Amino acid sequence: MTATAHGRQVVVGVDASQYAARAAAWAADEAVERGAALHVIHAFDFAPGSALPQPEPAAVDEAVRATHAWVLAQAEHRVHEAHPDLTVVTELVRQTPAGALVAASRTADLLVVGTRGRGGFAGLVLGSVSMRVAAHSHCPVVLLRTPGSEAGRSGPVVLGMEHGESQDAVAFAFEAAARAGTGIRAVHAWAPYPGHAQGYISDTDILARQAADDMVTMLKGAREEYPGVPVKISVTRGHPAAVLAEASRGARLTVVGAHRRHGPLSLGVGPIIQGLLGLAESPVAVVPVL
Repeated sequence: MTATAHGRQVVVGVDASQYAARAAAWAADEAVERGAALHVIHAFDFAPGSALPQPEPAAVDEAVRATHAWVLAQAEHRVHEAHPDLTVVTELVRQTPAGALVAASRTADLLVVGTRGRGGFAGLVLGSVSMRVAAHSHCPVVLLRTPGSEAGRSGPVVLGMEHGESQDAVAFAFEAAARAGTGIRAVHAWAPYPGHAQGYISDTDILARQAADDMVTMLKGAREEYPGVPVKISVTRGHPAAVLAEASRGARLTVVGAHRRHGPLSLGVGPIIQGLLGLAESPVAVVPVL
């Protein structure tokens, strides 16, 4: 199917890698759970160079398009094998992958990208496609980093929280937990100033108690809206990225809010989220805070 989808949709970016295949499978499962269509995008940015045969640019272009169309068709075939009744929309875009996905995010409910730790459409290197998409998407982005990160779909939803956490991230986490019939593990990490390190040696000190009280307040509205979702609050002393990565083990999803306080050419999403994306053992949902 190549027509444009209307209504609810989950968008996934694919290439020929196994990482993108896992992302497409995860996105298809998510689309079924949401009752949404799946929009599969394969983007390529090709410009013939001087080393290519110049007399037949049209033939070169046609061959390149055919190769990329095959990648897209294979992705669609795999999704239909797993979910024959799922509405799948495919799109082949001659554009930079990051640009194509950010544009698609304007009308999507969710964007899914696979990452593999080095270059390419599914790469997760600082300044890569995945980082740029996470930094600029108009909708929540789920990034699947490791080969096993699609596992644990029955685990809890981990919600990383900071002071004044965005209610968009909180709502996203609770909605995900409610759909899955699982619970929320709300996590806040803190570290004392070096000069006070000996004074704050347990999670029962005043900073931890204050943080836990703040979390209870921030979660109050969502807990009332989703009374059937169990919530566990965890305040841990340590670096936020490392603490969240540890919490992501066995989690269905790890959710964080990303503040957008940078220019249009920015590649990053902040050091904590950047660190988490390099360490997480579950899919990570980055919810934009505009």
